[in-house]
Amino acid sequence: MALGDLISLAQLKAHLGVQSNGDDVVLSALISQISRAIASYVNRPFIWPRDVVDVFDGNGRDRMQLRHWPVVSVSSVSVNGLIVPPAPTPQSVGWPLEPSDLEPPGAMQQVMLLGRAFPRGWQNVSIVYRAGYQVSDETIAVPAAVPYFIQATQPYGAFVCDMGVAYADGVALTAVAENPAQGQYVLDGVGGYYFSAADASQTLVLNYGYSPSDLALCALDWAADRYRYRERIGMTSKSLGGQETAAFHIAAMPDFVARSLRNFIRIIAN
Repeated sequence: MALGDLISLAQLKAHLGVQSNGDDVVLSALISQISRAIASYVNRPFIWPRDVVDVFDGNGRDRMQLRHWPVVSVSSVSVNGLIVPPAPTPQSVGWPLEPSDLEPPGAMQQVMLLGRAFPRGWQNVSIVYRAGYQVSDETIAVPAAVPYFIQATQPYGAFVCDMGVAYADGVALTAVAENPAQGQYVLDGVGGYYFSAADASQTLVLNYGYSPSDLALCALDWAADRYRYRERIGMTSKSLGGQETAAFHIAAMPDFVARSLRNFIRIIAN
């Protein structure tokens, strides 16, 4: 999959029932085009996990809505150049992060200040965080026998990128291209992980980005619609043997796709 693609070529071909490779270039281009169109429609520059820095004008309120979601973690909050500590309890001084929804599409989240407000000012609030659709700390056990392979569960959508593997004590493993040794792993590109015999029976945690199933289905349906459209470009209706007429709906985006995307739209750009 190209960076930013919501679906793979194999997924689209299976959806269309296409078995030949003759249209692979066209289908790949359609996937990228539709994925970019969806990202533009929902007003979100990215959905894969990424580290970002949001800089805001202080608003005099006790909360600041982050521009990207779902939030995986917050690294730092600073106001007028001073670091604000996280609040370990609701009674503490510092910042808590508004909890996320458990399932996508989720909702935008806020960072709040306990017992104070973000002072008014120009670009005086900086928040560093990671956002995007990520499964975090998925616990797995490496099989005790060959093959030392596990498949990510991918509960909310297909695997798109690796965000790290660690032992239960937090020590990170290293991704390699092949022949993993102890403390290393190899990815198969679709959510599969291969490990070394030296790590057999180890308990590990996986972190990976995924393409939410709702967005992937929208991309599949829209790309399939565009692919079939090339057989009737500009055609609004067609007579079938003089017995009946088939009418075609022509729209920039299929209505069913637009309805499905509503919950993913970013409605502010502060």
